[in-house]
Amino acid sequence: MKRKVFKILLSIILLLGLAANSAAEPAEDFDRPPSKEQMEKIRKRVETLKMWRLTEALNLDEKTSALVFPILNRFDKKRYELEESLREGMRDLRESLRDKKEERLKKILNKLEDNHRTLQNLKQDEWAELKKVLTVEQQARFIIFLTEFEREVRKLIAEAREKRQGRFDREKPER
Repeated sequence: MKRKVFKILLSIILLLGLAANSAAEPAEDFDRPPSKEQMEKIRKRVETLKMWRLTEALNLDEKTSALVFPILNRFDKKRYELEESLREGMRDLRESLRDKKEERLKKILNKLEDNHRTLQNLKQDEWAELKKVLTVEQQARFIIFLTEFEREVRKLIAEAREKRQGRFDREKPER
């Protein structure tokens, strides 16, 4: 029962956020990626929901929550910055591939590799800190929660994109 309520709440929050953002954009802006402000709003909503659901899934008390959430927030901020750098690197890689500049490609590939390595290290460091705070059972619940939550978010985003694409297709003039 709780799982259904969580899924419904998650769906409503994400779909309302994405619907509000897509309704505010003109149809010709469909192909543009969301602005940084839009992405930040959505990211904050998802993070808030994640913290709330994590508290429930791990049955965290106040003391443990006060230890866990600062760890997660600190690593989430670093992870977000690295992922942004990876997205920029991928854009640069596509552009440089079109320009066929081998030296630039090598530089970008090295930077992407470094960012991936740093991201892996960040995940390992985060897990090491969480293990100090969580019980073994909470660690197991955390792993399961993270996998399921990420899957749900990806699914909701895909559904929102499909709905948005459908709306865009209906608004497109017939030729």
